[in-house]
Amino acid sequence: MYDWDSHHISAYQHVPKQRTMSVSGQGTITVKPDTVTITLGIRTESEIVSQALSENAARANNMIQALTSIGIKDEEIDTASFSIYPKYEYKDGKSSLVGYEVEHIFDITVKDVNKAGNIYETAVANGANIARNIQFHLSNPDIYYEHALADALRNAVEKAVILGRTLGIPVQTIPLKIKEESPVLPQPRFAAQTMVLAEQGAPPIQTQDIVIKATVQAIFEY
Repeated sequence: MYDWDSHHISAYQHVPKQRTMSVSGQGTITVKPDTVTITLGIRTESEIVSQALSENAARANNMIQALTSIGIKDEEIDTASFSIYPKYEYKDGKSSLVGYEVEHIFDITVKDVNKAGNIYETAVANGANIARNIQFHLSNPDIYYEHALADALRNAVEKAVILGRTLGIPVQTIPLKIKEESPVLPQPRFAAQTMVLAEQGAPPIQTQDIVIKATVQAIFEY
């Protein structure tokens, strides 16, 4: 008598299990930034708010005209913030209004990092007296991340082959499964922090490389 169930179970039990290994791969790309954003502006003070506003506007217009004269386009200059703060003096537990402070901050973004120093010097010489930071970044980081991702997969394959060779087992170099770890896109690199600028000019500016990393988890059969 043919016992289908017992034969089927017995045959199933003899099917070899798929043997796999999980390997991580990393890829790193180091590139030079192609874009710089300089954040600076004008701070003015006066006992009368209209005077503080008027002086601030005059200095801002003078700075913008000077920047356009060295080739900076109008669309590359944006207002980042504009604020008016009352100033108080505290004495004997009482506060009294003594004036106003007006602050106009600009973002200047250009796709030529070599212009950073000239922009700073021109802005400071023509009205800017406060700097926030300089950000070096990439206009299209996805292109470089794709290269890092490809390197990460190649790294995973190389690791799997090395493990197989060490153990004396053949490894299939085409992964059964690939999982991309959450990408960490490059953050802007800051080269300066908030400071009040003196009229003699800005400090030397050095560009900074940007590191892009990718990680994958790959499963290989052996």
